[in-house]
Amino acid sequence: MKTTALAATLALAALSSSASANDLAAPGETALKVTKLQMGIKGPAVAACPADAELNIWVFTNKEGTVPVYIAKAGGGVTGPHQVTTKKTANGTYMGTYFRDLTIHQPIDARYRASAPQHKQLSNWVPLKASCSFGLGG
Repeated sequence: MKTTALAATLALAALSSSASANDLAAPGETALKVTKLQMGIKGPAVAACPADAELNIWVFTNKEGTVPVYIAKAGGGVTGPHQVTTKKTANGTYMGTYFRDLTIHQPIDARYRASAPQHKQLSNWVPLKASCSFGLGG
């Protein structure tokens, strides 16, 4: 009896360590999975600062749901979670977006990446460059 209880305990421990809450679903229902994560930054159009940039993240899933997404800067710094809700699109895929305006006040040459760690997904690294070669008065 002790051997059976020990085996059951070890099996439950292995199951709980390999499955996250997002991997579990009600019987007959599929779990939410991120199939692709993309990020893009549209840098400033002018060399003067302050200048505006746009950050976009696209989350693709296998069904409707909400995904926590983080933004990491190469070399350190993470923001989030930013909740992205995916919905069915006209072509039958499920997608959600996160958008943020960025104001650039000084020269920058950095790279950023989006992540959905609960779903083991990373976007590509995306550069953000601004020279701020001349400032605006006032």
